Amino acid sequence: MEVRERVAKALACAALDPGLAGVLLLDLDPALAAPLGEWLAALLPGQNRPRVLPSDTTDDDLWVSVRPSAGGGGGFRPVPGPLLAAGRRAAVVVVPDLSRSSLATSQAAVMTLTAAVAHLERDSRSDTWTPADRWVTGCPTDRTARLSRHLLDRFGLRIDATGLTPVSDGRTVLNDPPDAWRQTVRAAHEGGPLPPFSATAADRVLVLLPASASGTRRDLFLGRTARALALLSGAASTEAHHVDEAAALTGLRHPAASQAPRVDGPPPLDGRALLEEPPPTARIPRQVRVGTDGPAVLPSQPLPPQVAWPYPEDMLLDEREAAPLRPPHHRSAAKALRGLPIGTTTATSTRDLSLTATAREAAKYQALRCPAHHLDGTHPLHLTAADLRAHRRAAESSRLLVILLDHTSRRGLDWFPVLSPYLNWAYTSRSRVAVVEVGAGDSPSELAASLCVCRSLLDRRIVQALARPAGRATPLAHGLHLAGALLRHETQHGGALVDDALLLVFTDGRANVPLDASLTLRTPTAVGDRGVRDAWEQARRIARLPRVSSLVLHPGPRPQEHLVARLAEELGGEVIAVDRVETDAA
Repeated sequence: MEVRERVAKALACAALDPGLAGVLLLDLDPALAAPLGEWLAALLPGQNRPRVLPSDTTDDDLWVSVRPSAGGGGGFRPVPGPLLAAGRRAAVVVVPDLSRSSLATSQAAVMTLTAAVAHLERDSRSDTWTPADRWVTGCPTDRTARLSRHLLDRFGLRIDATGLTPVSDGRTVLNDPPDAWRQTVRAAHEGGPLPPFSATAADRVLVLLPASASGTRRDLFLGRTARALALLSGAASTEAHHVDEAAALTGLRHPAASQAPRVDGPPPLDGRALLEEPPPTARIPRQVRVGTDGPAVLPSQPLPPQVAWPYPEDMLLDEREAAPLRPPHHRSAAKALRGLPIGTTTATSTRDLSLTATAREAAKYQALRCPAHHLDGTHPLHLTAADLRAHRRAAESSRLLVILLDHTSRRGLDWFPVLSPYLNWAYTSRSRVAVVEVGAGDSPSELAASLCVCRSLLDRRIVQALARPAGRATPLAHGLHLAGALLRHETQHGGALVDDALLLVFTDGRANVPLDASLTLRTPTAVGDRGVRDAWEQARRIARLPRVSSLVLHPGPRPQEHLVARLAEELGGEVIAVDRVETDAA
């Protein structure tokens, strides 16, 4: 089935059955989402325009907004948002890229899609309605692992949209639907009967998606899709071949296959195997990985390359944050503007202004403000306070985990069980993670430590750092110097965001590279104990930082206990002895 026909049939099925309201088009070009929404809106009764939700949408934008009263008489009035469906016909909601949607959009999709009733108590409004809006969304296949399983479970109609492009005129994506489809959709919305489900069709659904399949709605969505296809074809009842057609449409079964592929759970994944060859997508350590909703279900026989498995999240390890439908923990003080820009909003002060958005807003009114010469290229831009736009930034966690790894002290130790509790804390709190590597075998310079700062534990560089071999030199003082500079910047400089930082130092306390040698990259002579004493000096500086807790993990051996104890004393932290559990390689 050609991709254009496949997408058109899927949208027609969504128009017929409100139970198929969530349509997820995998690998869709985000620029094509709005035209597809217009195509579906034209098929629904009422001719409502699609409602495109940008990535910076907030709850105020979705449900009830406040606008100036019409007529210029002053005052404000509440305006229903795009998702407040009380008292209106079903509309089409378009999300070009679900993986980049805002938290408010994700929460709204979970609350309304497949729900029998929706309630809104907000801004002096009390509304109740039956959700019937259709959602047309796109998402790259490799990013589905970042999304909440609850969110993905609401989009039961999954279609592979790879290769979908506009037709020759460059604007139209799908041809106009047949008149028979329009009449069928109109009859269904007027309360027309749906084709009953035969026993053979129900058995066919269980063959394609047995009870062991992941997700609680997949078999229901497959049955609904089959019933919608039967209604489009004018059949009196839903038969097994309609289920096969629905499976071919979504990618569960290729039409050329002689029988439906059996589905089984995949083999278990080993964390050490992941470290031997870094995977193409970011993964977290074995002890920190969050369990799925159940055993993943994969096709035991590979599908043809032109048909994509509709549930790619089954094939990928979770890359989603803990509790992805909740905002991360952050400080209540509004002084920190450190998150990534995700959009713009009307400025309430002169801080963090977006110059491009401000100029674009002012450009709309230049013809009114200077009608005589606004087209003159040398004429300055007229600005007012109403034109000012500020960045809208994503909330960031106010917690930071800094791990200093002394590779030369590892000596075959499996440090995943040792670090697991702290990695779990970083994962569940969605804190940023910084890794300082000391004595790595493949370091650009064995005299210096290295630092990488990751937005979360899901960054692939963390797994790579834990797998590096040990070198010969131990620039422990430089590693503590880098860690201290980062902690000082994050807790004290500017609008400091971090109010809870944890420093983990995995080392045996020995150091053979003085700090000045690391900073100048010159091979030292007559080192003596200068490397150790420089490390103690850097530890004393870290101990003076507020909101920083320190722990020293001591892997042994026993003769160096006094070095580790002195280092922990200078840091103002505690020493935790590590039970040696050798790796398989050791």
